[in-house]
Amino acid sequence: MGKRTRPFGAEELSGFCGQMAMLLASGISLPEGLDMMLEDAEGRQEQELLERLKEELAQQGEFAPALEQTGAFPEYMTQMVRIGEQTGRLDDVMTALTEYFDREAAISQSIRSAVVYPAVMLCMMLLIVGVLLTNVMPVFHQVFLQLGTEMTGLSRVLMNLGLMIRRYGTVLGCLAAALVALGLWFAMTTRGRRAFSALCFRIPPARRMFEMLGLARFAGGMHLALSSGLDPEYALELVRDLSGDDHFRSRLDQCRQEMLTGEGWISALRKTGILTGLSARMAAIGERTGTVAETMNTIAANAQEEADRRISGALGLIEPALVILLSVMVGIILLSVMFPLLGILSGM
Repeated sequence: MGKRTRPFGAEELSGFCGQMAMLLASGISLPEGLDMMLEDAEGRQEQELLERLKEELAQQGEFAPALEQTGAFPEYMTQMVRIGEQTGRLDDVMTALTEYFDREAAISQSIRSAVVYPAVMLCMMLLIVGVLLTNVMPVFHQVFLQLGTEMTGLSRVLMNLGLMIRRYGTVLGCLAAALVALGLWFAMTTRGRRAFSALCFRIPPARRMFEMLGLARFAGGMHLALSSGLDPEYALELVRDLSGDDHFRSRLDQCRQEMLTGEGWISALRKTGILTGLSARMAAIGERTGTVAETMNTIAANAQEEADRRISGALGLIEPALVILLSVMVGIILLSVMFPLLGILSGM
């Protein structure tokens, strides 16, 4: 076995699946399609991956094992490609995978927007306050000493805080580095993302947002699986592994237990709270009309739109709140020294 390639992200997977779907729909064979993609490849890494994929396809004889051997494609994708090859609907599967990974990319972007922007704002706020305490407050302290007095009250407390920050700067720097490392662990590892999801699930506003993101991921996966010809029971089994949310997984496990007792899968989804309100009614209608796969795609789009709306609303509140908090903190620091200083100057 050759060396494993860095796993693709959702955007890269969407682009790859889209190209493959277009080539297969045009009647071009897999080896010819890979040759054409290789001619248009940008970057050495992409060229090496396509060459490796072409070699594996020649050795394995099937596309799914070739994808699996490269290590750059997720297991769910290789499973769906294998089903597409077995059913003769590989072009349809690649098209559905394109839509699915487009949605995954949108979900990832939504999560980054909800986390990264407030974090950056908070870091900038702490940096500004730290500069005021460690560099500006000592200047005022010298002014007070030249006037024959010392800081008292709140200004003295802030001055001591600034001195403590300067004295233990190395320790605080290490602590900040540890927090950054923790943030990277949350963002870049599966366990970290699950831990972050579990943490956010304890906060009611964030819980609803993550429920919508989980529903979008679930419904998108169900659309892909059902449109590829899978039965609902097997589709639920595959889609369960897509969710990084342990709470959502537990609901899916409950749903599968309900199905084992004879409950219909749509009814089980409603009973376990995975589908509620409008999405539950849409799924029930889709089941009766035989359009449940298309209905799941609509549910996924609606859930993604709702999650984006909630994230935009939260960011719209967080930004002015942080600006107001920064203004208040800066104002308190400056006024704590300006009022006593003005009092001294007016008495001279």
